[in-house]
Amino acid sequence: MVRLAMGQRLIEKQIEITIRPLRYSDAAAVQRYASDERVARTITIPQPYPENGGETFVRKGVRAHRNREAFYFAIVADGDMIGVVELGAVDYEKRSARCDYGIASSHWGKGITTRAVALALNYAFCELGMEIVHSACLKRNPASARVLEKNGFQEMDGFIYNSSKFENEPAQRFQLTRQAWVAAQAEESS
Repeated sequence: MVRLAMGQRLIEKQIEITIRPLRYSDAAAVQRYASDERVARTITIPQPYPENGGETFVRKGVRAHRNREAFYFAIVADGDMIGVVELGAVDYEKRSARCDYGIASSHWGKGITTRAVALALNYAFCELGMEIVHSACLKRNPASARVLEKNGFQEMDGFIYNSSKFENEPAQRFQLTRQAWVAAQAEESS
C-alpha cells in the first residue's frame, strides 16, 4: 500500500493498450525487441536474432493472418508497437487455438501483456468462435504464468520441453475454455 502525506496526490497514467494485425511496417520494432537477449531467454526465438529476423517474422505473420491460419497481432502501447500476441495452431474443426506472446523487456511488469492477451482472447472466443485456447511457458518464467492465470487460464500439467533451443526444460501447459472465459466476463461486469 502506498502512503501519502497530507495534500499529496498519487496520479497513475493508464497506458492505452490495443492490438491490431501485424503490418510490414512493424518489422523494425520486432527486430528491436526480439534482439534483446532478455526477451529471447524464455521464448523460442533464436539468439542472436538474425539481422533480417523482424522482416521474416512479420512476413510470415501477415501471410498467416491473411490466410486465417494464425492471427498475429501487434501489441501497441500508447501508440508504439512493443510486442506480439499470436493465436496460432488454429484448428477450426476442434475450435481450438494456442496463445503465444512476447513484449519488449522495457515494458515488462506493467500489466501490458496481461491486457493484450485479454484482447486476443476476446478475438479468439468472439470472432473466431474458439471453444478452447491453450498456452505454455517455461517453469522459470513465472511472470508468463501469471499473465495466463490473470486471464483465467488453468494449469493443466507439467512437461519437459525439448527443441533446438531448449533441452530438457521444465515447462507448464495451460488452457482456458470458452465456458470459463464467459463466466469470468460475466463476473467482471457484475
